[in-house]
Amino acid sequence: MKNFEIDFQTIRACVYRGEVGRFGGHLRPITALDKTSLESFVGIDEQIALLKANTQNLLCGRPYSHALFWGARGCGKTSSMRAILSSFLHETETKLRVIEIDKQDLPILPFIFDDIRDLPYKFVLFCDDLSFARDDESYKPLKRILDGGFEKVADNVAFYATSNLRHLLLEEYVQDTSQILHQNDIYDEIISLSDRFGISIGFYTLGSTEYLELIAHELGEISQDSLWKQKALNYATQKGSRNARIAREFINLYKGNLL
Repeated sequence: MKNFEIDFQTIRACVYRGEVGRFGGHLRPITALDKTSLESFVGIDEQIALLKANTQNLLCGRPYSHALFWGARGCGKTSSMRAILSSFLHETETKLRVIEIDKQDLPILPFIFDDIRDLPYKFVLFCDDLSFARDDESYKPLKRILDGGFEKVADNVAFYATSNLRHLLLEEYVQDTSQILHQNDIYDEIISLSDRFGISIGFYTLGSTEYLELIAHELGEISQDSLWKQKALNYATQKGSRNARIAREFINLYKGNLL
C-alpha cells in the first residue's frame, strides 16, 4: 500500500505530485500559502459565504457537502475557492488541512483517503479544472470516494472542485458508432457524478458596473483618475469578455504604465 510521509501536525497544505517516469508520486508541502483577501472579490458575496459556512461545518462536525464551482473562464472560481480555504488555513488553531490534486491523478484518491480518514484533522481535497471526456473512465475513483462503498464515506473529508463545465463533461463528436452505447453509459455516469456535489454554484461574466468596481477596489487612490474607466472597458472589449482574470490583467498593465 502506498504510504504518504507527511506530518499534518505541522503541514497545513500540500499538493500531490504524480508519478513521472522513474519519479514516484508524493505529497509536497505548500509553504507559501495564498493570501488573497476575500474583500477583493466583487459580486460573489453569497457564493463565498456559502462555501465558508460549509467549510466551517466540516470543521465543527456538522453536516457538510462536497462543492463544485463551475462557469465561464476567468470568473474567479479558482481564485475565490483558494482564498476561502486560505483564510481558514491562516487561523492559528485551525484543524483544516488541504490537499491539492490534479485531475489526471484521481486514481490515487483511495490511497490518500486510507491515509487521512482516521487522522484528527479535517481535510479538503481540492481539484482545479475538473472535466471528463465522453469515454474517460478516470471518474470512477472519485465516484467511489463521494458515494462510499462497503466502507462508509469518511466524515472528515470534503472534495472541492472547479470546472468550466456544469456537468463536468466535455462535448465531443462520436465518430465510431459502435462505441456510442458504451460511451452513453459513461456519459450518464459522469452527469450523475456532478449530482454528488451538494453545493454547485455557477460563475458568470461580470456586468460593466461590477467589472469597474473590481478594478476600482484594486487601484485604490489611482482610481481617482477617471481615464482608467474607458481604458478598462476598451481592454475588456479587446479581450472579448469582462471577468475577474481580465480585470487583474488590466490592473497589472495600468499600474505598470503599459496602457
